[in-house]
Amino acid sequence: MKVVLAGNPNAGKTTLFNALTRGRLPTGNWHGVTTRPAYKTVKGVTYADVPGMYSFNGYSMEEASAAEEIKSADIVVNVVDGLTLEQSLSLTRALLALNGRVVLYITKLGQLKRRGGRLDKDKLSAALGVPVATDVKQLKRLLCALPSAAPRRENIEKLSLNGAYYGGNCSLTRAERLFYNRAFAPAFFIASVLAMFFLAFFPHMPGDALKTLCEDLMTQKFGGFVRAGLPDGKFRSFVCDGLIGGAGGVLAFVPQLAVLYLILILLDESGVMSALSFVTDGIFGKAGLSGRAAFSLISGFGCTAAAILTTRGFSSRAAQRRTVAVLAYIPCGAKLPVFLTLLSPLFSDPFPAVCALYFAGITLALVISSAMGGRGEVMLSEVTPVGLPSPRAVLKKLYFHIKGFIIKVATAVLIFCAVSWLLSNYTFTLRPCAVEDSMLAALSRAALPLFVPMGIADWRLAYAMISGFAAKENIAATISMLMPGGTGLGMAAGLAAAAFVLACPACISAFSAACKEVGFKYAAKIFALQLAFAFACGYVVRFVAGIFD
Repeated sequence: MKVVLAGNPNAGKTTLFNALTRGRLPTGNWHGVTTRPAYKTVKGVTYADVPGMYSFNGYSMEEASAAEEIKSADIVVNVVDGLTLEQSLSLTRALLALNGRVVLYITKLGQLKRRGGRLDKDKLSAALGVPVATDVKQLKRLLCALPSAAPRRENIEKLSLNGAYYGGNCSLTRAERLFYNRAFAPAFFIASVLAMFFLAFFPHMPGDALKTLCEDLMTQKFGGFVRAGLPDGKFRSFVCDGLIGGAGGVLAFVPQLAVLYLILILLDESGVMSALSFVTDGIFGKAGLSGRAAFSLISGFGCTAAAILTTRGFSSRAAQRRTVAVLAYIPCGAKLPVFLTLLSPLFSDPFPAVCALYFAGITLALVISSAMGGRGEVMLSEVTPVGLPSPRAVLKKLYFHIKGFIIKVATAVLIFCAVSWLLSNYTFTLRPCAVEDSMLAALSRAALPLFVPMGIADWRLAYAMISGFAAKENIAATISMLMPGGTGLGMAAGLAAAAFVLACPACISAFSAACKEVGFKYAAKIFALQLAFAFACGYVVRFVAGIFD
């Protein structure tokens, strides 16, 4: 049996999907989080989470894919926002006309109650002629009890709530009026980002203090324990220097990443991020984007590949391409350990420098988008309620993001460190050797001339920069493994290296996502231009900083 979860954007379909299937699909308090159908089978029932839609005459690729899934469904669960129930009836009518086996699932009833509204579930079910559920247990029971053949519905166009629902006070609350203010919302967002960096990087703040603790536990205590328990030789070097030294150096940054993700999740779950998209629509429009692009750009702080996927629902192909092209300049979570690895030896307090890089990335994205020319798209959205987020939802999302980062380090980064260690300890004839005579050294020296104008004269650091094209975490891991004493870069070269990382193309996973969304030819073209621009940025920063160094 196939059950499709359908409804307006931001109604809560993905949250319900995760609850029904124990899935881990990303959720967000804005439109366009789900960009393509997702499936999971539980006890013989295949659940499908589809992108939000307003009608079957959709204007976007998202709505077209949702319509196709609904046509093949055995049962449709119409997920409806309890705050906008009346407006949702048009889609409910269309679903009933197409597939009579429809179950209504109402979300956001807590917010409805706080607004002074009310909902009589049984009365609503009788009025609409469809089963109605307000929690997951009720929904599961209804799905099991639903007749195999749908009764013929009459007068679908005359669906009425008949007093079963009252939306309450629909006027904007004081908080919503504040956060939908064009002056306050951007100022609050900037203040939130500054607070994020302060808590993460400022000396003795939670992020910095916990990072120091993790670093000591991973590389000193745990690494020392393993080293003491293994006999001297290549295997000990492989485990301690290659695996623990590389991957452990990246894992030490988990507390600071946790602070970054926590602030972004709070902005999302509270509805502030959605409000920000409204008030920045005009600003982004001048850069050839729209307020909807704000979701993609802010998502880029977490993962560029995931942010690229959020562009799938853009109604304008040109706006989608511009957004994909500039997302590489938004520093993702994986770039954070790299910035700190490069800048911490240069500054007693890296807080101002890291802040500057993040804001430089945002500015660079807007400037380049504007230079590309063209118009943005019309943003179709609704006012999202602003309020205190659910602590449980915040913690679940934080756990999901941190778990994903740790799994990535424990798999992809760990494998990369193992391969790098082998290449750095053996010749092309597979004989053990000093690192300077290794395969890795020979290959990296061939690319070194490209990095010398940045002030990078060490092949190990050149290799670290190249490794970032596989995954940005690899840069920090490689430096930790091959250069445990530090990079040895001066101020000018260190800033140039950081500028190169900021401007360079995203990782392989992001490139793959771009190929899916805008085509291989366009993605490859953007990759080549971004790579050339990254080297140019590194050269220019090295030259300018060298004047004052």
